[in-house]
Amino acid sequence: MGKATKKSPSNPSEVNIVTPLSQTKEAAMRPIAAVVFAALLSACASSPAHRDYTPAAAPRTAWIVGAEGAAVGQAIFTDGPHGVLIRLEFLPNALPPGWHGVHLHGRGDCSDFAAGFQASGGHIDMRQHAEHGLMNPRGPDAGDLPNLFATPAGPFAAELLARSVTLGGERIPASANQHERAPLLDADGAALLIHAGPDDHMTQPIGGAGARIACAALTPLP
Repeated sequence: MGKATKKSPSNPSEVNIVTPLSQTKEAAMRPIAAVVFAALLSACASSPAHRDYTPAAAPRTAWIVGAEGAAVGQAIFTDGPHGVLIRLEFLPNALPPGWHGVHLHGRGDCSDFAAGFQASGGHIDMRQHAEHGLMNPRGPDAGDLPNLFATPAGPFAAELLARSVTLGGERIPASANQHERAPLLDADGAALLIHAGPDDHMTQPIGGAGARIACAALTPLP
């Protein structure tokens, strides 16, 4: 009889080689991984994510009034731990197609649509003396928001986060976890203004956005 030969496996994946060194490394890494995981859990639990945040006020809905005094959409304001989320929903042809600047103003009054919504005043919380512009190194001011795009046909919508305001009636002071937030529902309320053109986020005082063409008023009383 010839000497028996050991048959090699046809599939290399059937060979499982684990050296004592690799086992040692794996065992040594387990406690390190456990410590890292525990640290991450602790960081999440103690992070300024405000998991138990209580909104300053219930969500508020306001009509968006166009330059002729008719409603062209609605704005829904929802308070959150990092600012106020603003959802804008528009009827078809509510705005001229293209980009439009959006700002928060200091008085909740959209009654003078024929005069271009001047009753809403200037940007909210201008006493902070920040310059206008999301791209301005010396800005932004509390009323600055991103532009929105109006489609040429059909209804359209947008969501914007206003980080420097709260939906309540009291100012939130600055802390280690957040900057100061101005109240939208103080005694004179606030207004969301939409402009005829886009905001370049740099030019003073409103980024060259042009005339005020739509307005949504927030007042302390619903």
